This record gives sequence, structure tokens and C-alpha cells, in this order.
Amino acid sequence: MTRIILFTGKGGVGKTTVAAATAIKTSKMGYRTLLISTDPAHSLSDSLQVALKPYPTEVRNNLYGMEVNVEYELEKHWNVIKDYLTLFFKSQGIEDVIAEELAIFPGFDELASLLHLLKFYEENEYDVIILDCAPTGETLRLLSVPEVARWYMNRFFGIEKRVLKLVKPIAEPIINLPLPSDDVLDRIQEMYVKMGKLKEILESENTVVRLVMNPEKMVIKESERAFTYLNLFGYRVDCIIVNKVFPEEAGDYFTEWVKIQKNNLKEIEEKFPIPLFKIPFKSAEIVGDLLYELSESLYDGKDPSEVFHHEKPMRIEKEGEDFILAVKTPFVKKEELDLMKRGDELIIIAGQWKRIFFLPQSLAMREPAGASFNKGELHIKFR
Repeated sequence: MTRIILFTGKGGVGKTTVAAATAIKTSKMGYRTLLISTDPAHSLSDSLQVALKPYPTEVRNNLYGMEVNVEYELEKHWNVIKDYLTLFFKSQGIEDVIAEELAIFPGFDELASLLHLLKFYEENEYDVIILDCAPTGETLRLLSVPEVARWYMNRFFGIEKRVLKLVKPIAEPIINLPLPSDDVLDRIQEMYVKMGKLKEILESENTVVRLVMNPEKMVIKESERAFTYLNLFGYRVDCIIVNKVFPEEAGDYFTEWVKIQKNNLKEIEEKFPIPLFKIPFKSAEIVGDLLYELSESLYDGKDPSEVFHHEKPMRIEKEGEDFILAVKTPFVKKEELDLMKRGDELIIIAGQWKRIFFLPQSLAMREPAGASFNKGELHIKFR
């Protein structure tokens, strides 16, 4: 079964370098590997020193890379939807060029990356698929796309499609707006089906997320938030990779830096109860031969396609006549949490993020009867 590894972290921590080194190592071990960049900055080509295309390009034996191009994806796969949106904006008096730009809706680059992931996963041509994701905030938005899109379409799309088919011939001349054709609605429905498959793949045991960070206070804080929300959305973070660690013998000039980093590393080890790998600071940019050297030392001799931490972000347990839904919520304070049940949905709000759980029948028929924190987990009792 194909292993999927996603790398994310604050901008500038070196996640592209780590993703590239991981891909090189798995390819050298004989795994047919695909490395995809979802970062609009597209620094993966620079890291590998190969001009990548918006489709798999051979980098070396067993290794292929690609950089997602939004324009290319729209023209090749979603031109029906783009043409409709362009037509709609033109009907509102917007100039042609601006209308075409507006037709590329926010988040499409993230969506295109995920749809690529689904396509290659289903084709089963690769043993390992690695995603070099955008910085943390964009990645969290990327990983919430399948669930948010499916929730919206589950609630509204079926009704809207039936109504549109009935009223389109009458309404279009009256409101003077182009309504979506059957082709457009069919492509949206196709996207809905794919979102469901994506959600299953991303939450499966075959998929892991790896957080890359530097031993710096601000980076640690952002990584804490990312770790919390990834767990909340059901994604398995199997290790932390700390980049740019100064060696003890760095010299007098770096004495204070070494001391600060040692304290920060201790904090990381205490706060993140999962495997941790360190990358020493390099005096030169890690490309070319240095990237290949890093690929050999990065995982301390372990197979990078291995899952380093197997604990599930959420689980359901039976307690007497009650059920307990346990959701990992590290670094969240009690006052930042809120929850409510609506039909077969449980809504958990943690800070600025909201997760909607579709409850299994065993829980949907019951009501929440209290919640508590226990060692970084939110325990919700259903009675």
C-alpha cells in the first residue's frame, strides 16, 4: 500500500530540504517515490536542481518530482468550472482579464494538490508519495478542504442541483445571470465524491504528517498550534524534525546560541511526546551533494517510509453504559474549547479552528453528558 508523507512547518524552517532529502533516501532504498510541491513559492526545483513540471518529472532512478501549477490544472481538468465562473463575472460587467483571474478561486492550488494526491494514490504506481506543503497556516487550510467541502455539499448541493434544473429555463432570462449548466454541476459533484475519498486516505494509517521546525521560541509556538489542529482534524503526526541545530563545538561566537538552543530543544522534547530527529546547522545551502548527504543521516539509519508513531488522534471507548469520544487536543486551554451537538454532528471549536465530526450511529443516538481534559486529550461522554 502506498505510504503518504506530508511535510509542513513555519516558513523558512527547511521543510522543502527535508522533504527532498526524504524522497532521495526512499528512492535509493528502492521505493518508487513521487515528490509533489504544494507550496506556491516552488523552491523544490531549486532544492533538487532539476526543472520540475506540473506533472511527474524524473529526477533520478525511482524518484519523480512535480510542482503544482494552478493555471495548468484549471485548463487541463477544471476548464468547465473556470469557463462558467469567467462567464458569470463577465455578466457582472467585469473586464475579461480580471474575470479570468477571479475565476481562480482562493484555495484552488491546495485543492489541486490534494486531487493529484488522490489520482496517484488510486493509480498505485508509487510506493511513497511525499507532499512538500506550504507553510503551516496554508497546510492546515489545505487539510481541512476535504471535510469543509464535503460538509457544505452534503448539506446544500443535492437540493440546489434539483432546484437549478427546474428553475433555470425560467429564471435565467429574468435575473439576467448565467446559471451553471449540467456539465458544471456534474464536475462539482465529481469533486464532492473525490473529497470523500481524500478524507478517507488522509485519515488512514497509510498517511502521516511530519512537522519541521527550528529550535526557536516563535517556531515552537507555531508548531504547537499546528500539532493541536492536526490532531483535532484526525491527522497522525508521527515525528518532529528539528533543523539548524548548532553543534556543541560551534565556537565562542555561538556559545550563547548553543545555550539557547539547548533549552529550546529540551522544551521541544518535553512538549511533543513523539519521535524527534535533529539536523545539524550547515554553513552552506543544502543542495546538490549536501542534500544527498543529508538523505543518509536524516533518520538515524531508519527507513523514512516507516511510521514512527502509531497513536491515533481520536478513538471511541465504552465505559459501562456510556461511550467516550477521546480527541487529542495538546496545547489547548479549557477556555479556548467549545462544543455542541446538532443531529448527527458534533462541533468542536478550538481557538480559531472548528471541526465538525459526523458521529457514528452509536454516538449520534446519544447526547453529550459532560467533557473533561485528561493528559492532553478531550474526553466527551455520550449517554
